[in-house]
Amino acid sequence: MKKFQFRAAKILDWRRRQHELALAELSHQQQLRESAAAAAADADRAVDHAQLDYRARLVEGGDSDTFERHRNWIVGQRVGAESCRRRLAERQIEVERAAADVRRTHRQVLVLENLRDRSWADYQVEARRLEAIDMDQLAVTQFARRM
Repeated sequence: MKKFQFRAAKILDWRRRQHELALAELSHQQQLRESAAAAAADADRAVDHAQLDYRARLVEGGDSDTFERHRNWIVGQRVGAESCRRRLAERQIEVERAAADVRRTHRQVLVLENLRDRSWADYQVEARRLEAIDMDQLAVTQFARRM
């Protein structure tokens, strides 16, 4: 009997490479999300710091131009923080897409691996059947020689 060869072996290898690439992309997207989360946290801290600084200036007193500059500065900080939160939400969506790709590619690999395993089991059954036929023929030949 000829050697076992899974006909879709190259496709299985290709699917595994796709899965590895999907895992690498997921890791990359998670790193981007973490950096976006850190930027959003920094922006929120900057807004809090700006508000505390504004309150301190109010307590100290001063002219209205200084207070207006601080209010404008705080608004700018809030706009920046909102922008960071939007980027974080976008990164989260990208992480979810990458995770879905990982799940999809993993399923594709599993399907081909299950197909390979079934094909291997069928091959083994056929090999045992042919071996049994050969053994039967050998037994018949030896019996015939004795007669």
